[in-house]
Amino acid sequence: MFDWNDLQVFLAIARGGSLAAASRHLAVNHSTVFRRLNTFEETLGVRLFERLPNGYTLTAEGASIRSEAESVEASVLAIERRVAGRDLAMVGDVRLTTPANLAHEFLAPWLPELYRLYPGIRIEIAASDDDFDLARREADIALRATPSPPDWLVGRELTRIRWWAYASAGYVAARGRPAAADQLAQHDLIGADEAFQRLPAFAWLRELVPDACIRARAGDLVTMAALAEAGIGVCLLPGDQFSPKLLRLFELDSRFDSGLWLLTHPDLRHVGRIKAVMDFLTERLRSDSRLMPAGLATQL
Repeated sequence: MFDWNDLQVFLAIARGGSLAAASRHLAVNHSTVFRRLNTFEETLGVRLFERLPNGYTLTAEGASIRSEAESVEASVLAIERRVAGRDLAMVGDVRLTTPANLAHEFLAPWLPELYRLYPGIRIEIAASDDDFDLARREADIALRATPSPPDWLVGRELTRIRWWAYASAGYVAARGRPAAADQLAQHDLIGADEAFQRLPAFAWLRELVPDACIRARAGDLVTMAALAEAGIGVCLLPGDQFSPKLLRLFELDSRFDSGLWLLTHPDLRHVGRIKAVMDFLTERLRSDSRLMPAGLATQL
């Protein structure tokens, strides 16, 4: 008979494609993942993965049990969330995921005040542009800029975020200041890597300008802002990507707007410490002029 940990290891390898990816996801060492997989295969009497030079691929037997394993996972996690949802104490860990710029510029400076109000709460910040799965408890709270959050999550839209074209003062002095989107093809630009093309503004930029205009690419907003600060070229950033070293050149079309959402799983919304953190962040974020429309005036 196998246990729940065996299924977690199996699914982590199937999703990550390697022992290393599964080890990172589960926060256990490589040898533990390897040992549990071998034990699971021996228990079932089948080989679940092909060990290839570039990673692990499900065998036919492994593929045949994946959906059942995911059903078991969903049931176990639902039980865990339901039990956690009855916890009203203002004590314990709260894992929050958000893009790095929001973590650096907003959340980190506010933590001392949060800790004074709730000394029993401890915050873990997963600063990433990736969408963590709240159903699998990869995070308790997500602060995301998105036009449409998943409808199975609950939360609040805090404000609308507009997108702008930015450049450094040095770049503008040397190359001039584009005043509209149709002038971007005359400038050096900072584009997105292939994975980051999922954001509508970067997909639009790829169609708008010749590839030769792209002087550098990046896969996150913080690096894009740093490249623009260095004078590499013009970049596109949401208004919450605050940088005093950059000039706002012009506002993009409103179709690229995103809502700034604070989200959690429905089963966790009444957990005392999670509700306290969400209420605290809602108050702070809604009162911060850098995120409000009134704070988005073009710099001169």
